[in-house]
Amino acid sequence: MTAVLKTIDIILVALMVTAAAWTFKVKYEAESLEAQVASFDRKAQLERETISLLDADWSLLNQPDRLQRLAEAFKGDLALEPVQPQQIIEPEELPAVPIDIVPSPTASLGGYAEASKTKVR
Repeated sequence: MTAVLKTIDIILVALMVTAAAWTFKVKYEAESLEAQVASFDRKAQLERETISLLDADWSLLNQPDRLQRLAEAFKGDLALEPVQPQQIIEPEELPAVPIDIVPSPTASLGGYAEASKTKVR
């Protein structure tokens, strides 16, 4: 009887040690995942702050008064002139450019294709 109880005791102790080890492993995996989530949250917050800063910078750079001062300062260098009404046309009024569907046999292949020894057909 005592031998059976000792065997059951050994099995129960082994089962408890295994359960404790498994619990320990799960706990540290959960802590690791929690640390990753916190890291992602910090990165996302940093990205949100960066986007907010860039939005503020963009709105500052696009202020009409600033753009007007820049246009006036560089008017001579860039030959900027106000748009005249006759310059605005509809897309249908643009001249049509013919498209060459079949390339000419003397056309350059360009880039890597021309430099390679492989024949392109």
